[in-house]
Amino acid sequence: MAKAKKSKKTKRIMLITIFCLCVNSYILYSVGSVFKDVYLKKLEKKELSAQLIALQDEEKKLQAEASKLQDPSYIAKYAREKFLYSGKNEYIIKVR
Repeated sequence: MAKAKKSKKTKRIMLITIFCLCVNSYILYSVGSVFKDVYLKKLEKKELSAQLIALQDEEKKLQAEASKLQDPSYIAKYAREKFLYSGKNEYIIKVR
């Protein structure tokens, strides 16, 4: 009879131990998954912050260019340089 009680007690302890290990493993997996997600979000935030800075710089350049394009003399100069337009009594000579 003592062996049967000891055997049942041992089985019960083993089952409880296995159950506790399974629960602990699940909790650790869940916590690890959350930490991984947080880490990936931080990396994404860094990448997007760098992209935002680059886009803000580009926006400033484009706004400066847009304000320059409001000036008629700049437009004329720009058209002459980029598109080889000429004014009255002007000739275009390409020098290479």
